[in-house]
Amino acid sequence: MRIGTILGHGRPFHELASEAADYESAGLDSATLGEAYSFDAVSQLGYLAARTSRIELATGILAL
Repeated sequence: MRIGTILGHGRPFHELASEAADYESAGLDSATLGEAYSFDAVSQLGYLAARTSRIELATGILAL
């Protein structure tokens, strides 16, 4: 079984990045990030990829 989470919005991005690293440390397999009212999801996922090493990252919603 694989377990993942959806990363929420509404707080500073550095807190979200720290949360993603904590989820990875806890053993979660994936984290999904939607794009809403802030930086684009692709840029945020790039930063999260630099802060993590194993967790799979994906977009939930991506504006075109």
